[in-house]
Amino acid sequence: MRQSTGKKTGYAACIVLALLLAVAIPVSAAENDTPIMMSGQNIEAINAYNLGADLASQGKLQDALVETEKALAIQPNFTLALTQKAGILNVMGKYQDALDATNAAIAGNPGISEAWANRADALIYLGKFQEAIDSADRALAIDPTLEGVKTTRLLATKMLENIATAVPTPTRKAPVSLVPVIGALAVTGCVAGYRKLRN
Repeated sequence: MRQSTGKKTGYAACIVLALLLAVAIPVSAAENDTPIMMSGQNIEAINAYNLGADLASQGKLQDALVETEKALAIQPNFTLALTQKAGILNVMGKYQDALDATNAAIAGNPGISEAWANRADALIYLGKFQEAIDSADRALAIDPTLEGVKTTRLLATKMLENIATAVPTPTRKAPVSLVPVIGALAVTGCVAGYRKLRN
């Protein structure tokens, strides 16, 4: 068994100090200088958030939600964790809860494109297609390269057009479920937010 040397202990202390300083200073996204973390978040909240993102990317949504909730219990205004929670809830089919989480994230930091994208996803399922289009537009204005948002916007536009041109008939079939499409987009939003924090 190897014993710890003073040099290693000093090195570890420097790493811990650097991490604490990094948490205390807001981190900015290089492309638009939008804060992606609020100051004061501690390592425990970030670790829970990261574990939640890892679990979500593995499809372990309930476990991912538990870890994300842990991060939010420590830092209730952790906007990336709120955004991640919204994405997970969208995939789980809990659209109103997802909308509530994304609205909280946007209130804390309106510059998180993934929050706007998750909001658009939830709004489609809640039948609020124009609001979904508006949210997708906000996401694209922040990050035109964000994966899936153009598809989300297109879906909302098509749904709105279908309503405008629909003629009610007794034989009209129920709309096709968008759960698989939107679910994949929501997980993409979670993972994209996770990648920003890791990088």
